[in-house]
Amino acid sequence: MANITTTTASAFIPEIWANLALEQLRANVVLAKLVAKDTDMAAFNVGDILHIPYPGTFSANNKAANGAVTLQTPSNGADVTVTLNKHKEVSFLVEDVARAQANQDILARYISAAVPAIAEAIEADLFALYSGLSQSVGTSGTDISAATVRAAVKKLNDAKVPLTNRYLVISPKDQIALLGDTDLSTYFASAQADAVKRGELGPLYGLDTYMSQLVPVVSGTPDSTKNLAFHKEAFILAMRALPEPPANSGARSVAMRDPDSGLVIRVTSAYNPTYLGVQVTLDVLYGVAELRDAAGVVVLS
Repeated sequence: MANITTTTASAFIPEIWANLALEQLRANVVLAKLVAKDTDMAAFNVGDILHIPYPGTFSANNKAANGAVTLQTPSNGADVTVTLNKHKEVSFLVEDVARAQANQDILARYISAAVPAIAEAIEADLFALYSGLSQSVGTSGTDISAATVRAAVKKLNDAKVPLTNRYLVISPKDQIALLGDTDLSTYFASAQADAVKRGELGPLYGLDTYMSQLVPVVSGTPDSTKNLAFHKEAFILAMRALPEPPANSGARSVAMRDPDSGLVIRVTSAYNPTYLGVQVTLDVLYGVAELRDAAGVVVLS
């Protein structure tokens, strides 16, 4: 590949790379798409602290004829603090940027190789929030069964968690265990036959079920797998745009937000005279926190 010059480097279009990066990021995350999100395209810095209001629970009051309504402060409300302390980046050198941009296969190869590392970092930080949950079902070292899933559902029901936006995210071994569970065999053979053909589980007892290879496993005797049953509001992922490079620095940058998943990514490029190519950096700024303890259950296996 011929090396490029600073003139050719000016042809780099960050928006093209950012759009493709967002598509890849969305495709590589599971948990990040399911939790509550708070995003803003205003520029923030690493270490900034967000105060996100969470209203809690209201009560329905009787309204007397000609009487005033009852103003109330919801119970269990909170000002959730999320620190933007997660700044993850992947950087690489592109020597023939014009060819990479013009050829969608080459561009996709660059992005497909870079984005999964960022996706895994976001997922790992979200999964780590399991340690703050106070509820659990199941037994470490014993694969999940239909009864274990029902026990998790009961925990959510007892906490009066909304019936919509409920999820179950399980490890690969537990996906196989549930597919082989005799209590679910008729259900899978009829109602979820198409999903099973694709290696999926579909909804289980009101929980939209997903498999993730990043479900934490804590080593021990036995090892303990930390699957999660939760409502969307159990956890929150806050993402913010990062500042643009200084003026006249020669770097070009764009931050973009995916309207479907709420994920935000920045793409920055600058000519690197040491390596005679365009240095491309993909980075994200985010923080994670537990939002509502009663809305999450650790499903041990």
